[in-house]
Amino acid sequence: MRFEYVRLSNFKCYEEADLRLDEGVTVIHGPNGSGKSSLLGACFFALYGAKALDTTLDEVVTIGADDAEVELEFTHGGRSYHVERRVRATGERATTARCVLETPDGPVEGARDVRAYVENLLRMDAEAFVNCAYVRQGEVNKL
Repeated sequence: MRFEYVRLSNFKCYEEADLRLDEGVTVIHGPNGSGKSSLLGACFFALYGAKALDTTLDEVVTIGADDAEVELEFTHGGRSYHVERRVRATGERATTARCVLETPDGPVEGARDVRAYVENLLRMDAEAFVNCAYVRQGEVNKL
């Protein structure tokens, strides 16, 4: 699997971000608190929803914003995919306003169906994916 492109809007600390991940080695470098973990978390969120982050939907929306959106383009097995998740926050409650995965075989809609499709495609659930993809902040000593 290869992440190709990620776009964020009002996701955690990001008001707007647009990042194309070119071929080769990609390093995300910055000081503590600059959003490196949030950027990777956005990719996990796009694939699996809030479950991948051990958080709730309202916690992914930037404070003071009404909605958050994440788009992720990735390739797997030589095929291209595009997923979009949008969360709408109203008061103290947040809900999924849109969740669509564009696949070579057609679109998959709805948070549960997208998560199930991704789990089947990658042959792992959110927890397994996060655990194999990176070491969470503050957990390097557990290795």
